Amino acid sequence: MNIKHTITTLSFLAVTITIVITAALLNTASAQTVQKRSESEALLLFPTVSISIDVDGTEKYYDVPVGSIDNALSYLNITLSDDDIVNADLSDTVYLGQKIKIDRVNYSYYPTHKEIPYTTVVQESSKLFVGQSKVYQQGKSGSTEYIYKDKYVNGELISHKCIKQQVLTYPTDKIIVKGNRNIDIINKSYNNKTSYLIKTKYDNKDFKLPMVKLSDKDRDILERIVTGEFGGSYVGSCLIAQSIKCAIVYDGYTSVSAVIKGMGYVGSTANRSQNAVNAVKYIFDDNNLAVRHRLFYMCTKDYYDSTPGNFHSTQSFILQYENVLFFDRWQKN
Repeated sequence: MNIKHTITTLSFLAVTITIVITAALLNTASAQTVQKRSESEALLLFPTVSISIDVDGTEKYYDVPVGSIDNALSYLNITLSDDDIVNADLSDTVYLGQKIKIDRVNYSYYPTHKEIPYTTVVQESSKLFVGQSKVYQQGKSGSTEYIYKDKYVNGELISHKCIKQQVLTYPTDKIIVKGNRNIDIINKSYNNKTSYLIKTKYDNKDFKLPMVKLSDKDRDILERIVTGEFGGSYVGSCLIAQSIKCAIVYDGYTSVSAVIKGMGYVGSTANRSQNAVNAVKYIFDDNNLAVRHRLFYMCTKDYYDSTPGNFHSTQSFILQYENVLFFDRWQKN
């Protein structure tokens, strides 16, 4: 075996291996240098900065290319609506450590409707008695539409504003008709079964009075004036009630108040007696008579005797009841 030759071969291999390893190391180092140089060159060509972005409830840090905020958001695929709010101008250049906040803005539009109440109008009619009323036209509410715009920032309601208003339907008035007719003669065909209380020498067996219907107001006043004039006596109350009824029928008075004023009644209307209530019912509601004769005027016997030539002495005397004289209107025979 040639030992020298073997040693020489091994030495050659060792050198070869060393050269190969050295070359590999040199290549690796060269590659790393080139990479670092490329990265450095890239950083020089495309520099980045670290910024934070707070959007959609989350704040994160990002490395973005140096440039405008608009470019940075596009780089991160963060889109904006026309209404979103950014705390900086999109054309501004980003800088290291910048904090960008984006507020998401949304609007909601919706209608609401509000009722327009109708108005109640009261009209008078002579076709109804005082105290009577009826609904001539039912009321109907109208409607107004309001369009509202709600502004939300990051899901929180910030503003609530009406941006449009219009009447959809106008209300219809409710019309109530109330009567202003006080008294009505409702039965011009006489009742053949009319009864009476007192017979006088001037009785007219054919005398009748038509039925007269009273409003609640007139009934109240009538019962009071009858009480004031002769309320202590039932018959006396009936005589007063018939006298007032004759004035209504023959003189055309349309209310008891008008009779009181026109005929000069002076009795108190402060109270109401049961005699008067019963008398009004007997004369008006039941259409009966106190006497079978017209009665218009009355005065006390004392007054009549103490005042010669008084008005009553020129009228036709019919009867005396207790201390009160009753007269028909004088008529030329």
